Amino acid sequence: MADFGLPGLPTRLRQRGWRRPAALVVGGVALLAAAGYGVHLWRYWARHVSTDAAFVEARVSPVSAKIRGTVVEVLVEDNRPVKQGDVLARLDPRDHQVKLEQTRAAVATARSRVRGAASGVPLADESTRSQVEQAGAAVETARLGVDMARRALAERAGNLRAKQAAVEAARSEIEARDAGFERAQLDRGRMGELVRREIVAQQDFDHADAAFKTARAALESARQKLDMALGELAQAQAEIESRTIAVAQAQRRLEEAEAALATARSRRREVTIREADAGMAEAQLTEALANVREADLGVEYTTIRAPMAGRVTKKTVEVGQVVQPGQPLLAIVSLDDVWIVANYKETQLTDVRPGQPATIRVDTYPGIVLRARVDSIQSGTGSRFTLLPPENASGNFVKVVQRIPVKLVLEPGENGRGLLVPGMSVIPTIEVR
Repeated sequence: MADFGLPGLPTRLRQRGWRRPAALVVGGVALLAAAGYGVHLWRYWARHVSTDAAFVEARVSPVSAKIRGTVVEVLVEDNRPVKQGDVLARLDPRDHQVKLEQTRAAVATARSRVRGAASGVPLADESTRSQVEQAGAAVETARLGVDMARRALAERAGNLRAKQAAVEAARSEIEARDAGFERAQLDRGRMGELVRREIVAQQDFDHADAAFKTARAALESARQKLDMALGELAQAQAEIESRTIAVAQAQRRLEEAEAALATARSRRREVTIREADAGMAEAQLTEALANVREADLGVEYTTIRAPMAGRVTKKTVEVGQVVQPGQPLLAIVSLDDVWIVANYKETQLTDVRPGQPATIRVDTYPGIVLRARVDSIQSGTGSRFTLLPPENASGNFVKVVQRIPVKLVLEPGENGRGLLVPGMSVIPTIEVR
């Protein structure tokens, strides 16, 4: 080949021939590396789902006042760690201590009332029971007295009837004796006249005179019997009056005994009243004890303690401040009980199940990866539980992929340094296969 004045041409051509295969080799290697990385990414994201719409949540316990009072001491500052039961602040306890002493005095008074009422119940029961028994016995005695008086009156009434019959018999006998006396007197007079005329013998007159004397004696005897019978009748009538009075007196005593029994039975109601008083005293004691517990709680509530361990945040309480019941004073954030709420698209949750492992990358700490697992999936999209859920009232519909919150919890010991706090942005990645 002729040389056209370019002595170095064959050497350059040879160099170009060698460079072209090297570039092809490098390009092929790069292409193979890119393809391998792409396959790796495809295989990785086929087994993982991730989202950047995720935040750290934690248990936040608001601390508020339970009673009204003046703050006299504040023992914590913002962002300071506290343990459960640590004293956070104190209120002025003097008013509540006075109330506690008053309620304790009321309890002592109520207990004395209970003892008095309780002791009065058996005493009233025993005394009224004895009175009822005595009054009942008196009624039985009075009834027996009435029966005896009535029987005695009945006996005297029978005796009176017998005496009245005796008087009638005596009167009848007097009438008979009087008739016999008149006949004997007439016979004696006739015999005397006949004797004077010497018509009959003296002996006949003597017989008539003896008969006259006998009839007169019989008449006197009958009159004496009548007088005796009348006397006995008068005595029987007097006894009737006396027995009638005795019956009336016995009846009055019975009425008085029955009235006393009724009074004693009415006093038995005092036992019920005393029992009601005792029950009321017990209720008052229970109320007083409840007031003591309430006052004791009031004194206890003057010391405000941490409900759980964590860090103090949003402290608004200061010394001298008058707080009201329910007024928020501060909040305590637990750094041990934190979790992740990741808002995944609904199309990403096809293979997500509770218990699957996950990794957490924190925006605040780029080099840290935390281990976690899926705890649960919310039963509804996030928009469904907003204050004003979206509605398609106009009829126009645009399909938007919804997001469903997924709760992820850290594996034990992953937040040992307390790196995660509520509100941090994180990127969770769930391994679904």
